[in-house]
Amino acid sequence: MIQPQAIPSYSHPRTTEKLLALIRDERFENKTVVDLGAGAGYFSWKLFEVLERQGLDPSTIITPCDLYPELFQFDKLQCRQCDFNDGLGFEPATVDLVVCMEVIEHIPNQLRLWQELARIIKPGGKALVTTPNILNINARLRYLFSGTMPLFDILPIAENDVVHTSGHINPVSLYYLYFFAKLAGFSEIRFHIDRVKRSAVALSPFFFVAAKLVSYAMNVRRRKQPCWNENESAVAAMNQWSTFVGRTIIIEAIR
Repeated sequence: MIQPQAIPSYSHPRTTEKLLALIRDERFENKTVVDLGAGAGYFSWKLFEVLERQGLDPSTIITPCDLYPELFQFDKLQCRQCDFNDGLGFEPATVDLVVCMEVIEHIPNQLRLWQELARIIKPGGKALVTTPNILNINARLRYLFSGTMPLFDILPIAENDVVHTSGHINPVSLYYLYFFAKLAGFSEIRFHIDRVKRSAVALSPFFFVAAKLVSYAMNVRRRKQPCWNENESAVAAMNQWSTFVGRTIIIEAIR
């Protein structure tokens, strides 16, 4: 039997810490939480410990799901097999919280995933969706000069091995995460990052000012468009300081 401390995290532990901080004030009695893309079970284990400290039975609250449930190593929970490209297998409006950490960049049809999240989450419930931040200055500069972004490189075509190639096939920016979530029916979207990249801070000062000036000039025209009001918060977030220096984007979407 593997000890929980030995369970590997497929994402940065700071991402898990940030997600737990975002839900620390939630009350989970009689609630359902889905860990979508549970991997080896690191987040499920950490949330399990939090709920135990609250005097709750986490096994009645947390449902881990993954395309490869055989990789799940936390033996206090049973991981369900779930192909996120083929529906999520939950009844409508039955889930209070979905945590979808470092998954959406693996999904060909990202809008379909958002629609499924909106279908299974109860009114007032939420989804926490994370993905590598392709709008930080490191990613912007690499894409400018190489045509690829960090964590999104060339991939094998003849052999589909999503485990060993990381399966990062579909980079998505903060704005399009917002767009898909709103299109799917989420009412409120909040933006977060997990941590600041020191290299991004070092690179950002000149480029950040330039991006703000260009964005301001473009927004003069955008404000005349009928869709400006419904997009204003996401457009502003694209070039805010946290986006420029953040490692991972976290979308908090309220149903």
